[in-house]
Amino acid sequence: MKLLMNTSPYRLEQGYELGFGPIVFDTMAEVILAFRQPWQDILFSYTNWDRELDPHRENLIEDSVRGFHTDVIYDPNQAISLRVKEVLLHHYAPGSDPRANQALMDQMLARFREVPLDELDEELLRKIGTAVHGMNSFYTLEDRDEATQTFINSRLVETTNSTWLYPFERPVDLKNQLWYRANTKEEILQSFELTHWMFACVIVNRSTRVEDYSYLLDYTEEHGDEHDGMVLYISSKSPELFKDAVLPQLQVLLGDKLEIIK
Repeated sequence: MKLLMNTSPYRLEQGYELGFGPIVFDTMAEVILAFRQPWQDILFSYTNWDRELDPHRENLIEDSVRGFHTDVIYDPNQAISLRVKEVLLHHYAPGSDPRANQALMDQMLARFREVPLDELDEELLRKIGTAVHGMNSFYTLEDRDEATQTFINSRLVETTNSTWLYPFERPVDLKNQLWYRANTKEEILQSFELTHWMFACVIVNRSTRVEDYSYLLDYTEEHGDEHDGMVLYISSKSPELFKDAVLPQLQVLLGDKLEIIK
């Protein structure tokens, strides 16, 4: 595991030494807490995306109809299947009442999965793909379950529309970013569970705007010739403070696994 301090931003290249997924939750929560001082807040970012501007939307719709056709879409409550049955009924029998045609809709769905995709009507496939993708994707916080919405909204500190903190180009389909407070280890772990453990967060002085952060942390997965695995990008407004206050804590936390390259 390497901490590259000769780059901007710094790179904590973990690979898969700490594991992958839930197994790293506890350690990554401790890593984040190492950056925070008592007078500071940890603000996590939740991004709302514009469904209509998604540059990959057409491909996702096609993938969705293929996945549903082969019955590999996760649908534990059969809500997606019910919606597709309604699409099939309205396509083949416009004006029919779904409540009075349950058996017919079951037959239509079974027949849909028996017929090869390339023999089905393109308009129908797009309707089904759009319906499945719409129910099986998260673009905004409102698409999430009630527990996730409550967790974020009850901790919401700031919403940014035009502010962009990262060194890469702002995505065209980004609506806004919600910044919510999670200062304790328990809250950080809950954030991982409810949203995603590949996170972005800032450490800011309390009542300070996100763009005036002390640290910006961006945790992601990369694959390349020089590095393969998890990376924590660390942007610091005060490199000396990082060296004096944060680095010693990371060395204790990660121990002999950590190699520092200055």
